[in-house]
Amino acid sequence: MVSPSGDDIVALDAFGIAILAVFIGTYVMISSEKVNRTGMALLGMGIAGFVFWLAYALQHPLTVGWEEHGPFFELVSHIEWDTILFIMSMMIIVAVAGASGMFQYIALRLVRPTQGGHKRLFITFLLFVFGISLFFDTVSTMLIMCPLTIEVCRALDIDFKPFLIAESITCNYASIPSIVGAVPNLVIANRVDLDAGFLFLSFMPLSALLFIVSLPILLKWYSKTFGETDDHRVERIFSIDPVHMIKSRRDFYASVIAIGVLIVGFMLGPAYGLAPPMFALIVAAFMLLLSHDRANEFLNEVGWDTVFFLVGLFGLVVALDIVGLIDDLAAWIAIVIGDSEVVATVFMVWIPAMLSAFLDNLPVSIVLAPIAEQFSSISPVLPLALVFAVNVGGYIFTPLGSPANMVAIGFSEKEHDPIPFIEFIKIGTILGMIHLSIGTGWLLLESVLLSSGWSIVLLFPLGFIPFLLGLYYIYTHFKPHYDSVLIESN
Repeated sequence: MVSPSGDDIVALDAFGIAILAVFIGTYVMISSEKVNRTGMALLGMGIAGFVFWLAYALQHPLTVGWEEHGPFFELVSHIEWDTILFIMSMMIIVAVAGASGMFQYIALRLVRPTQGGHKRLFITFLLFVFGISLFFDTVSTMLIMCPLTIEVCRALDIDFKPFLIAESITCNYASIPSIVGAVPNLVIANRVDLDAGFLFLSFMPLSALLFIVSLPILLKWYSKTFGETDDHRVERIFSIDPVHMIKSRRDFYASVIAIGVLIVGFMLGPAYGLAPPMFALIVAAFMLLLSHDRANEFLNEVGWDTVFFLVGLFGLVVALDIVGLIDDLAAWIAIVIGDSEVVATVFMVWIPAMLSAFLDNLPVSIVLAPIAEQFSSISPVLPLALVFAVNVGGYIFTPLGSPANMVAIGFSEKEHDPIPFIEFIKIGTILGMIHLSIGTGWLLLESVLLSSGWSIVLLFPLGFIPFLLGLYYIYTHFKPHYDSVLIESN
């Protein structure tokens, strides 16, 4: 039996053009928002498979219909199934943990010391988002935060829109140091074999620096919306014991243990070759087994439309790779950047960021990851630059560049109080341009250190000293309120 290879499938240049036309046509239709994006992505993948079958049939007319694995198998077998399983598993974990009341419990614990102060609540939520973004992907983070934020803000009579905008922007850049912090990170890391520890050491100080730079800008931008909630409303809300938020103690403790195992697995697993998707799958399966008869209920909460959308999207990008279009793009980029580390780094930060603003950061990362792999010989910083670019590019110019932004907008629409696109664009673009500028300088400095044989740990003070000073300021600002809460509880 004849099994087709990538070389067999590509019969003529015409078929490469046909695949490119299918990719562009599919993406134009998805971007128009006039068709179901999941159905369109799967249809595009199916049409690409048919084009491959036609190309293979012209080359091997006597074997078509007899081979064990047809051209479509070649397409499907190269899809990033581990990434698909990771996303699906994280959605299950969030669904089960959320149903236990775990996140509501955490939220009430967090907001009580703020005593209803809008600015203090804003800072608390952003710090919480910054922390959990290292362990959850951006979509999962916003699926956790949106309902909690809206519920707390409604109870305190606060406009929730500034909170959701700031949280979605924060989770995008806070996820950069973690392989599991965003799906594009996982895609790029898998393709270029990026070490999780190297990614964390490279970007954690930068992420901390971006937070401390962004926070005063956000506070100033939304200063007119902040105030104080009246005492009667605050007393009524914060008199509730957080323990009452727990709907099932068994599910609550199981969720705490499972997520603890998940975090430890994400942190230590890569050092032993244990992939994050495997840990996520095991934990998700464990939580479903414990949920017994409610398992189907939780499975219904999984965003299957997103899962199958990604399957179609991955399939289309695999098709581009098979016909050699990604290699052609890499050849063009090689002409532009030459052998210059500086030009290559600046290019790999700003161009993918601009593309991510309009094309969604996931397809951009899928298409450009093989190119970053090819050019990693110029500088080991280039894959890092791509990770940084696609995450920051998700909130400049439009909110369409990151799924996390769309989750926030979707929740606001459900509340019949939608986030205005123009409001998101204004603050997102201002912060995004500042972040891209800081990040470019950071990556260039890191490139110099690596090429000189020095450790990137030398960059830690640049990020963590301002971050720690900022935390100290926040602590001194919060301390009187924490003290008053402790006195009242005693």
